[in-house]
Amino acid sequence: MSDASVDRIARALRTDTLEQVRRMFPAGDGCGTGPAPVGPSDSMRVGMDLVPVAEVAASVERLGRRYLYRVFTPHERACARVGSPVETAPVTGTAGPGAGRGVRSSAPYSMQSLAGRFAAKEAAVKVLRPRGARPEWRSIEVRRVAGGWCELRLSGLAAVLAAEAGISTLAVSVTHEPMMAAACVVAMSEGGATAWHRKSSPEQEGMSHG
Repeated sequence: MSDASVDRIARALRTDTLEQVRRMFPAGDGCGTGPAPVGPSDSMRVGMDLVPVAEVAASVERLGRRYLYRVFTPHERACARVGSPVETAPVTGTAGPGAGRGVRSSAPYSMQSLAGRFAAKEAAVKVLRPRGARPEWRSIEVRRVAGGWCELRLSGLAAVLAAEAGISTLAVSVTHEPMMAAACVVAMSEGGATAWHRKSSPEQEGMSHG
């Protein structure tokens, strides 16, 4: 077979293959010649955060009621309150036999529970994407419902940011272990003004968890 014949067969095969691909993936679905259709880029937002329990425990130890009452709502504090000493992560820098493990604490709150709620607040801020000033901590509340799961309730600036973004639905999941707590927030948006997140100053944040 001559080289010319081989070239003709190769071109025919290539043409047939391309035609098969075009039939399998019509133009406009991302594999053809047209652009792939996509939904609104801002219709879903996801925020996640991971918080060391020891950092929250250190803040409670150092600042006490000032920290607890500025960051957590009465409902959140009530949910985290315990009736007896609880297992908490050691404060950063703790030495001795208990270092690296959960240690006893006389605080009337579960540090894991507080850390989980703090993580949920931070995850919600990532979803809200504020411009400059962040919402006040207590304007993002983690509510425990009768079934045992948690929901988010927004007020103040947090509610304003959600309305501006067209956020119609919020879901939160919180988990914690003796040393770490984590939360994930998912928001469904119907569209609205996009607010780009910028790290705020300590004065705007009011107070950090560590």
